[in-house]
Amino acid sequence: MTKPQPTIDTILEQFFARQLAGKKGITLRRIEEVEENLRACLESEAHRILVTSDLLLLAAEREFDPTGAVSRVMHADDLIFVLSIFVQPQWLPLDPVQRRAQLRLVDALTGSLLGARLVNRDELCCPLLDIRAGIDRSKAELRQERGRVSTGSRETSYRGR
Repeated sequence: MTKPQPTIDTILEQFFARQLAGKKGITLRRIEEVEENLRACLESEAHRILVTSDLLLLAAEREFDPTGAVSRVMHADDLIFVLSIFVQPQWLPLDPVQRRAQLRLVDALTGSLLGARLVNRDELCCPLLDIRAGIDRSKAELRQERGRVSTGSRETSYRGR
């Protein structure tokens, strides 16, 4: 008998509960914001990654309750594909600190899915590589932005001399 695969909703509830444990203040709010944005991404981008039979299932689920339908019926493989979209520029926050938080959590969630063997690395190598590339690209951009800010502040401090 095959073990049933957890839904995205179950995966995210467990993952974010671990991430939120013991957190307070701004750190707690940043993590909650990432979860909220990831769930929004799931709902708005699912049509891009689901096959026809899954789209039909999703349409039926949305008839009962449209809110969170993707998370209730889809599984870890689908989450990996959405995560590859969630690290693209259009889904990344403008605030550098919030962007770092999102990238860190996507990296941890991906690692958690792989570690729990909820996804097959070989079958999903392309979206996994897309996630890694998106994280690496965004981190490099953050470093460049930080370099420009620190260089700019040094230039300002020398101008007055």
